[in-house]
Amino acid sequence: MRKYCMNNKFQVTVKTLIDGSAEFYLSSNVTSISHSIKTGYVNDGFDLYVLLKPDSVTAAHLNFNPYVNALFPSKKTSEENDISLNAYAVQVNDAVQAGNIIERWNKKYSQDDRYPDETEKVLYKLMPLSIEYTENLNMGVLDRIEFPRNQPGLIPRFLNRLAAKLQLWVGILRAPFFTASIAPVILGAAVAYHQQSAIHWSTLFLTLIGAIIAHAAANVINDYYDHRSGNDEVNIHHNTFSGGSRMIQNKIITPGFTYFVAVCLFLITIAIGLYLNSVTTGNVVLYIGIVGLFLAFTYSATPLKLSYRGIGELAIVGSYGPLIVMGTYYVQVQSLDLLPLLASIPNGILVGLILFINEFQDMQADGSVGKNTLVVKMKVKQRSLAVYKLLLIFVFLWLAGFTLLNIFPVWTLLTMLALPLVFRAFAIASKNYDKINELLPVNALTIALHLIITLLFAVGFIVDSFL
Repeated sequence: MRKYCMNNKFQVTVKTLIDGSAEFYLSSNVTSISHSIKTGYVNDGFDLYVLLKPDSVTAAHLNFNPYVNALFPSKKTSEENDISLNAYAVQVNDAVQAGNIIERWNKKYSQDDRYPDETEKVLYKLMPLSIEYTENLNMGVLDRIEFPRNQPGLIPRFLNRLAAKLQLWVGILRAPFFTASIAPVILGAAVAYHQQSAIHWSTLFLTLIGAIIAHAAANVINDYYDHRSGNDEVNIHHNTFSGGSRMIQNKIITPGFTYFVAVCLFLITIAIGLYLNSVTTGNVVLYIGIVGLFLAFTYSATPLKLSYRGIGELAIVGSYGPLIVMGTYYVQVQSLDLLPLLASIPNGILVGLILFINEFQDMQADGSVGKNTLVVKMKVKQRSLAVYKLLLIFVFLWLAGFTLLNIFPVWTLLTMLALPLVFRAFAIASKNYDKINELLPVNALTIALHLIITLLFAVGFIVDSFL
């Protein structure tokens, strides 16, 4: 069976153009937003290999949609594009294959200063699905090559698109950070169970969904306003933990769509909150919801922009600590108590520390656009590091102190199992507080500490309920 479906004359024409060209125009798109670049390449027959920066717009597009288009400049005029290649992009992970391709790349572009350093780039293989030839862009297709073997099957194609859609929304909503809102709901439910030995699962589920959607709304609206302020655009040190989702910057969604998603999420949160308020006594849930939504929106939205005034961290502590924990507790017990308030403080501080340590890498970008976070206000990162350490120590002193006072159950001391992670975070941060990539393990450890400590705290309440 022949691999390519074509006539020999067209095959020679295409092969000659691909072999003889130095660059082509590569176009990608996600959610109807297109992006084009002019790039070099090396080819193996009709397969094209390109090197892309891992944080480039094109590389970001390929994470969600691997279908691309390549246009080769016409030999007749500089404005026409005679050869259009539709391809499926895959990342090359085989070290030997990548090494051979990069060696050919370096040989091809050894005298070209447009490609000075390709060592930090990612290699992609563009497998052609079809190649079309037109004499003029306004005319129909004169000839066409099909590559049926490169086309993914129907089921793999469906699964790949489904996975890409899921990945897209995970990125837009910044879903990996949802542990910050899930853990306090679990803690509030655990304290409620400790007090009444019962859980109302339907309202607990709605509370959890409401907290997650409110968290997502805050993330998305933050992306929108950090884009408007220019904060995310100037952040050259963005990473997994800070610098926003990059969805606007990578031309995956528009600012307008971002705002629309945020408003929809806020409206869903309001609907859930109003329902929970209707099935509980009084209007406590309503008041908690109003305060929570106010903080979620004004954290980054004009005119208050709390995160730009050095009080955004306090808003986070209050939102993810007392508001979520006590809100969950009230929905279950339908009364207020000092115990859930005291239990919420460590969780709020830990979530605040997630934000706080992320601000270390963002300090330069935040300061350049007037986003006066606590780290920016302190000016010296050594001071910020001291605050980080003191607050983590305070969390354990709080837990131990109220346990000794018999306010928290003795099983609260399970949280001390997280101390080795604290010592590890301190050690890494002490050496790398002023570095970017080297501090990333501390960002990850802080998220892990919040989740582990809060869940162990919740387990302590539940275990004590059975003893």
